[in-house]
Amino acid sequence: MKILVLSQYWYPENGVPQRRWLWLTEILRSAGHEVVAVVPPPHYKRSVSIRQWAKSKGFAPAHSLKSGEKGEMILRTGYFPAGKSLTQRIFNQAWIAVSMLLAVIRPNGPLRDYPPDVVIGTVPALPTAAVTYFAAKRFRCPYVIDLRDAWPALFRESRNWNTGTGAPSVREKFLTCGPLQVLVLVTEKMLERVLGKASGIITTSTELQGLLSQEYEAHIATVRNVFPSPPPVLRRQEAKNRRQLRVLYAGTLGRAQKLDNALIAAKIAQESGVDVALRFVGDGATWDALSMRAEELQINFQLEHQRDPDDLYVHYEWADTALVHLTEWDSLKTAVPSKTYELMTNRIHISGVVRGETAELINSLGAGDVVAPNDPRALAELWVNLAKNRSRLIVGDRGRRWVEKEREYSAPEALLSLLGRCKKNP
Repeated sequence: MKILVLSQYWYPENGVPQRRWLWLTEILRSAGHEVVAVVPPPHYKRSVSIRQWAKSKGFAPAHSLKSGEKGEMILRTGYFPAGKSLTQRIFNQAWIAVSMLLAVIRPNGPLRDYPPDVVIGTVPALPTAAVTYFAAKRFRCPYVIDLRDAWPALFRESRNWNTGTGAPSVREKFLTCGPLQVLVLVTEKMLERVLGKASGIITTSTELQGLLSQEYEAHIATVRNVFPSPPPVLRRQEAKNRRQLRVLYAGTLGRAQKLDNALIAAKIAQESGVDVALRFVGDGATWDALSMRAEELQINFQLEHQRDPDDLYVHYEWADTALVHLTEWDSLKTAVPSKTYELMTNRIHISGVVRGETAELINSLGAGDVVAPNDPRALAELWVNLAKNRSRLIVGDRGRRWVEKEREYSAPEALLSLLGRCKKNP
C-alpha cells in the first residue's frame, strides 16, 4: 500500500508526535508499505530570527524527496519560526499548512507521479486536517485522521486556554475580544466536517474512540502512545530512607496541565512538616508563570528545560514519584498523557492528578495513586502519606508488562487493520 502522511511534526525532532510517528512509520515499513511524508524541517526547538528564516529561504518547500530514518521518503515544506504564544503557534501552523497544501497540489512537484492508496493526516496541528481533506480530493483516495488529543471537545475549553500563562499581552487581550472566538468556531466546524468525511480515525484512548464512534461513521481504532522509550534503568525497588519526598514532573508545561496546583500542594505539605522537593523538566507556555509562582510560595523547586528522552534517566533515578498532571477540563477525561506509559515502563510510582481513562489505567495496573484535579489539599495529603509510608512508592511489574503488550501486539494490529479497511479499492 502507498501511504501519504501529512504532519507538522517529524524526526529528527524528539517530541511526542515525532516519536509516535517514527514508531508508526517503522510498523508500516515492516509490514511492506511505502510511506511518503510531507512535513516541515525541524524548527520547533530552534531559535530562528525572521532575518535568518528569510535568508535561508525557510518559507520555501523542498523540490525533491529525501530518505528518512525508517526508510520513508520525506518532502520538506516551508515553515514560519515558532514561538511560545498561542498566536505565534497559530501563525506557524497556518503557514506550514499552506506550504504543505502547495506541495501536494503542485502539478509539476515531486508528488506528481505518486498516487497514494490512503492519506493520513496527524492532528494536532489542527490545520493539517483541512490539508488532508484536500489532498485526498487531489489524489482521489480515502483519508485517515490520526487524532492525538481530545479534539474536537477541546474547543469547548477555549476560554481557559491561556489560564495559568501569566498576565495576557495586549495582543492576547485583543484576540480574545472576538478574533480568537471566530477562529475557534471556524476551526471546530472544519474539523467536524473533516472527521465526518474521513474513512478512518485513529485515537490514542478507548474512551475517545467510544465517543467518536457515536458521532461519526468512520472506521475508528485506538493506537496508544506506547512508542518505544530508551531502555529503562534498573531502579532500586526498596523504600528509600530519607525524610524528603522527591517529586518529578517531566513533560509539557502547558495550558492543559495547570501545574500551579502542584506548587500549592507542595506548599501545603511543607506547612504539614514534609519537605516535598519538586523538579519540573520541560517547556511550554506556563514556564515563566510557574517560576514566579514557586518563588512567591518559597517552596523547594527546580525548573529545567526539556531534555532528550535519553537524558531523562538521571531524573528518574532521583525521583521517588512522578507527576502525571492534567487540569479539570471535561474533555481531558479521554486524554492519556504518553508519559504515563513511560513511567509504567520504568516502574516509577505515579502521582496522578487526573480523571477518566488515565486514572483508571493507573489504578487498575497498580502504577501509583490518583487524586482529583484542582484539589491541592488532596495532592498534598497524598504526598504527606507517601513520605510517611514509603513502601507505597514501590510499584509492581503489571504496568510495564501491559505497556509492552500494547506496543508489540495491540497497537500494530489496530493500525494495520484500520488501514486495510480504509485503503482505496483497486
